[in-house]
Amino acid sequence: MSFDILPFVIILILLLLRSSFTKERLAKLKPSDAIMGFIGCYVIGTTILDYVSGCFIYWYLFQFVVAISLISYAIDAKQAIPSWKIGRRWLISVVFCLPVNVLWNWSGEIQPPFTFTLALSVAHLAVILCVLPLGISVRLVLIMLLVIGYALYRSGMDLLLSESGGFLISLLGLSLMIFFIIVYNKRKLAGYKHYGYYLSNKIQEKQIKEQKQRQADFGLYTDLESIRNNPKEAHASLDQVMKEVTQFISYLDNRPLYEENLDLITKNFIIWDIFLKQRARSKNHIILMPTEVSLDELVRKLEMALELEGKEHAVPKLLIEPKDHKLPEKIICDVNQMICLLVPVILSIANLDASKGVLVRIRLHTTYLKYKLKDLSENTCHGKTCFPAIALVIGHATIPEEALPQIRNYYQDVTAGSEFDWHSVAQKESEWTSIEKRSIERIIRIHYGYLQFPASHKRPMLMVIPCNVAAVRDEMISRIAPSDNSVTYKEFRESMVMLTKAYHKLCTLADMRTIVLDELFLLLRRCYGFRRHASGQLCYVRALGIAQLVAEWVPYQPRPVYFSVLYGLVRYTGLPLAYVKANYSMDVYCFVESIVAVNKRQEMEPCGLYVGNRLKRIINREQLFILCIKFAERLYDLRHAKDYIHLEEVKYMAQETLTIDIELGKKYLNAKIVEELVQAAHQALQVCEGVC
Repeated sequence: MSFDILPFVIILILLLLRSSFTKERLAKLKPSDAIMGFIGCYVIGTTILDYVSGCFIYWYLFQFVVAISLISYAIDAKQAIPSWKIGRRWLISVVFCLPVNVLWNWSGEIQPPFTFTLALSVAHLAVILCVLPLGISVRLVLIMLLVIGYALYRSGMDLLLSESGGFLISLLGLSLMIFFIIVYNKRKLAGYKHYGYYLSNKIQEKQIKEQKQRQADFGLYTDLESIRNNPKEAHASLDQVMKEVTQFISYLDNRPLYEENLDLITKNFIIWDIFLKQRARSKNHIILMPTEVSLDELVRKLEMALELEGKEHAVPKLLIEPKDHKLPEKIICDVNQMICLLVPVILSIANLDASKGVLVRIRLHTTYLKYKLKDLSENTCHGKTCFPAIALVIGHATIPEEALPQIRNYYQDVTAGSEFDWHSVAQKESEWTSIEKRSIERIIRIHYGYLQFPASHKRPMLMVIPCNVAAVRDEMISRIAPSDNSVTYKEFRESMVMLTKAYHKLCTLADMRTIVLDELFLLLRRCYGFRRHASGQLCYVRALGIAQLVAEWVPYQPRPVYFSVLYGLVRYTGLPLAYVKANYSMDVYCFVESIVAVNKRQEMEPCGLYVGNRLKRIINREQLFILCIKFAERLYDLRHAKDYIHLEEVKYMAQETLTIDIELGKKYLNAKIVEELVQAAHQALQVCEGVC
């Protein structure tokens, strides 16, 4: 074959390989380190044979360098190099060391005998079929066979057949047999791989489909965070809530829900409250979506959730023991939240035992949950309301009976907060580190329940949840009856204008989110209604006036404004603290409870912590928030002294401010607040003296 044809053949090879030079295909060409090292050794061996049988040429030196690079990479593979770059280097090396080497051997004048060159070419072609994909190797082998045939034809077939006809026929038959075996086995192996990939994909698709079907059938959400971040998916009824809310033309006209008619707010408060909390997606808002479910169905959903968690944890066996024939067949609770509550508790109990097939026992008892409902404005108690409840005692099956807690007839005063004291003296923290304690406490709170965390893993956990959480939630709000006080249309419109101004001011000054304020303002309208304060002001107007003062004194801090509004609702409408605990974060509840507990002005003195020689004190910032809220409430009332009917009350407030509040203000707050209090107190005294 003439050297003039060689470039055209190389160009033809490159055109055939052009479709293979994509990153995806090159990445698939990446060989194993063993194959790369084998080809390097093979190229070195054949290069030495070429050199021994003929004269030295620089082409052999180039092949030797490429072979050494392949061996060095196989010995010390660089993981940081992308796969497609390795595949590209591999393809170029193989093409130049094998097919191009065959072209080089058969180019120019070939001198007989041809046996060595022909045998070496057959070996090269067999290796090409082995190490490269069939789509590439078959094309290269066909081109090389055409080149070899053309070179033999140019050299003279008569001479070739006369000198080595028997060897040529034997080599031809052996080479065809080797080529056939290689191609057959590679196609068979490719078929097995393809079938394996097909089965793997089918199995994976089936598992995903089954998991989705289980979640669709049972509504399981084992990740608590996904429920909070995606509350629309928490339950299908939430979509119905969204649909009902958007049916109102007022909402479509972007009119705030808190500006609606009071009767409409009272009727739709629960639906609208869920809607606004869902849109806010705040950690302070907890969404409760109660649905009716049988105890058997709840257990089945729990078992399904545990199976889904079984990929990472050993699935424990459950033993459900009803201890009371009075247990209801169905309960009303947030099923998703209950599953998220029980799964980590059961898995944590099971993980304490390293053995397989752990048995976790859940004992079910009937009891009651009792709530104290007070009218704090009158300092009177409306009595105690009881609701049927179920007590769940969850622990290891091997726990003896004497270690089980005694179930009381009722569990009272869940708003005290002592039930959530996780760290007792005897408790070892490491025993329960795998449980999301805050999530457990959060779900118990949302269900108005009771929780007794065990002191050690040798004792069970006690949970008490109402049989109908929707009835408990509704009772908390329904007891706050709308006020029958009359209000003129002019006063109502003026109050709405004031609400709008306060809304925008709090958004700017207190850096509060609009959707959070929507929920807060709706709660104000529902609980206050048209109640009036002793000063004659509408209670919701007064509450927002106080909130604006707090925002001015503590700018860009939404928390004290939030605390101020909720404190007013508890203090003046009798909104149960249990409702605050169930619907807001524990921080909000603890602060509101603390400020409600302040009955005398002297009790506002921050206690602080002494450091070193006790001359320096560290004051908790939230204790200063209590001072700000109390002083803002007093300042607002003193500024409206002329509207009070009983001026003796105003006189007492002014004197108390000048004797107690001023001293506390000078000690802990800035001079501007003290100056405003002094001025308002003197003006209130003047009003009292003028009337007298």
